[in-house]
Amino acid sequence: MPVAKKPASLNKILVIDDLPLIPLAFQEVFRAINKSAIVDYSENIFSALSCRAYASAVFDLVITGSLQDCYSEQLQQAVTELKKKFGNSRIMLYSSSYDPVIIEKMPETGIDAYVHKYESIEEIRKAYARLVKGESYISEIFHTLYYEYGQGVRK
Repeated sequence: MPVAKKPASLNKILVIDDLPLIPLAFQEVFRAINKSAIVDYSENIFSALSCRAYASAVFDLVITGSLQDCYSEQLQQAVTELKKKFGNSRIMLYSSSYDPVIIEKMPETGIDAYVHKYESIEEIRKAYARLVKGESYISEIFHTLYYEYGQGVRK
């Protein structure tokens, strides 16, 4: 009889944002969802990649709001570097602006979730639950913009 695969945990989380209040908010959100969650903070991608304290760190989830708000090769490169540095962690991009190209390029860039910066805790719960299952997630706001008003084809 095959052994059931244990769901992935997302206990160790790195939040990258230039506003220190954001990681504190994520800490509260993720502690409400998962009591074992530990949230670390870095103010930008460069600091996260070069920090000596993170030299051998492995994060289950990296949440970043400090990437550019539009798709570019730098976005893909930054996500690749984050995955390489932090043990192929899941990547959640959160942004206050919508870019349909990010949704189109999610599989190839390695972005696992794309959420609006001001999502409710319930929407973050949904994203977390999908990521734990190994699935990708697009927040309801961006999903609606993409599939109802954009070029996307509803799945």
